[in-house]
Order: sequence, then C-alpha cells, then structure tokens
Amino acid sequence: MKPRVTIEDKTFELTIPEDRVLEAVDKCAKEINADYAGKNPYFIIVLGGAFIFGADLVRRIETPCQVSFVKIASYDGLSTTNTIKEQLPVSEDIRGRHVIIVEDIIETGQSMKYLKKRLEPFEPTSVEICALSFKPEKCKVPDLKIKYVGMQLPEAFIVGYGLDYNDMGRNLKDIYSLVK
Repeated sequence: MKPRVTIEDKTFELTIPEDRVLEAVDKCAKEINADYAGKNPYFIIVLGGAFIFGADLVRRIETPCQVSFVKIASYDGLSTTNTIKEQLPVSEDIRGRHVIIVEDIIETGQSMKYLKKRLEPFEPTSVEICALSFKPEKCKVPDLKIKYVGMQLPEAFIVGYGLDYNDMGRNLKDIYSLVK
C-alpha cells in the first residue's frame, strides 16, 4: 500500500515522490537556461501554490534573473470557482522584459489566460508560461501555449510540493492524490 496522508476530512495517497518532482523542476530549468542565456529573464511566481516550485526553479537558473510574485485565486476546496480573484497584482515595470510566469499546476488554463492578458499593458517583450504540472484533458483554453511543462498529470485532485487543499498540505515534499 502506498503511503497516505490525511488533510482535514480527505485522504491522499502518494502519487509522485520528491525525486520525480525534482526531475520535472530540472527539466524546466534546463530548457529555460538554454532559451534565456544572457537575456535576464523576469520570473513572476504565482502564489501561493508555485512558491516552492518557483524557489527550486530559480535556484537552478544559470543566467542573471529577477523574481516577483502575483497572487490570484480561482479555487475553493476541491473545485474551481471559474472566477479569478487578483489578491496581489503585478506592480513592477516589465516593459521590454522577457517574462516567465511560473505556475504550480494548470488545469482549465483560465488563470494563465487571465494573467497573460493582465500583463499586456505592461508591454513585455515576451511572456511564456512554465508549469510544474499540466492536466491537458481539463484545459478549456485551446490556444494556451505552455512552453515549459515539468510533467503531465492524470485527472485527480493533488496536494504537496506547494499544492494545497484548503491551504493545507503545501509543505509535503511529495505529491499525493485524493483517494476517492
């Protein structure tokens, strides 16, 4: 039997151990290092879920870079609200910069669509998306381009490595799936 954790009223089972998670981080960093050598990329890390992934990712970036944070929310418990709330907006000058949005997981794609649109008035040179994980079967934005994807995930609600259930479980080093 796989290891399990209980968070509030839900039980989760180990799905992706830490070493595989870190391989996904390494994959993204290697691709970004190749594409942005000497370009001083500007990372915008989406809080709260991507803070661990973002920290591990930028420590692997070999070119000078800058980091900032935004906070948007679209989940309540286990499901999306289909409404995006901006809790910490973009406030830095990114005009003429190569921006990389760092996200923990992309499911519907609505948050990334919203954030890319929100960055347009700031006139960055480019905006790319880097996601630790992606659930392609749930994506509702057919033209969403995610340049850097650490891993694809099957349909399941997951916690750990920054991902949460009601703001709990972010501290788990492995990724766990909800046991139904």
